Amino acid sequence: MIISKIILILKGILFGASNLIPGASGGTTLVACGIYEDTIKSISSLKSNFKKSIIFLLFLLIGTAIGVVTGSLLIKKVLLASIPFITYCIFGGFIVGSLPNLIAPHIKKINVLYVIGFLISLGVAIGLMILGLNLDTISLSFGDSLQFKDYLLLFVCGFVGIFMMLIPGVSGILIFLILGYYNVFIDAINNIFHFASIVDVIKICLPVGLGILVGIIPAALLIRLLLKKFPTGIYFCIFGFVVGSIIDLYISYFTQYPMPDVLNWILGIVALISFSVLSYIIIKISNDKMVKNNETEDINNN
Repeated sequence: MIISKIILILKGILFGASNLIPGASGGTTLVACGIYEDTIKSISSLKSNFKKSIIFLLFLLIGTAIGVVTGSLLIKKVLLASIPFITYCIFGGFIVGSLPNLIAPHIKKINVLYVIGFLISLGVAIGLMILGLNLDTISLSFGDSLQFKDYLLLFVCGFVGIFMMLIPGVSGILIFLILGYYNVFIDAINNIFHFASIVDVIKICLPVGLGILVGIIPAALLIRLLLKKFPTGIYFCIFGFVVGSIIDLYISYFTQYPMPDVLNWILGIVALISFSVLSYIIIKISNDKMVKNNETEDINNN
């Protein structure tokens, strides 16, 4: 019993860390760890099976918190501080590598409505980035005074992020990057144990947390319903949003950092290709595992 809880915490650490990487999917991590279905069922069954669900989610959340804190330190203090362009290319690799697995199972069923859904989602992703640039959210630094629109958009980040986080192959943190709050959110997590900064941490994390709390149960229920009823249409929309986020990623970089030199361009391209391949393999394995689990469940139900 204790060993199983420790293993669940370790899986939560992987889940938490993966959710901080734009392009890396927390949902895919849950699938790869073999706890995706258990997580969705625990969230959607809180009322009907409270004790079992809350124990599972508690240990998962403990690991997630550890993963988020340690992952944020690595990303902000090491990667973004020393190799920002290469880091963004790593993020880009995770996004690019997710694309074939997102759309491949559904490409044979393409029709006009699916293409329209793709284009709308693509436009929404780019439009949100333009909104963030116009609202000047990307220039916000940790410790700056927040306006009402910042609290509102941070709530939106948490609310939309939890929906995206629970879909295998989709990154929940992308919405933070698109709306311009990625860096300030990572900074808030890094300062979570600094007593002098606790007020600023709360100002940023509280609206995000509220968004997650408001959205988590509807997200679990809605995702199960949509993926069951309209899997192809939903994935075309997701595909459009993720493609748009690749454009957003590099817009975000070049609005914050100087043009990289030749060496960084070369290393960045190598990182982009390498992590695209790595992301593709991880998601392919996790998708195959999910399909196998679903087939097993269907056999058992029959």
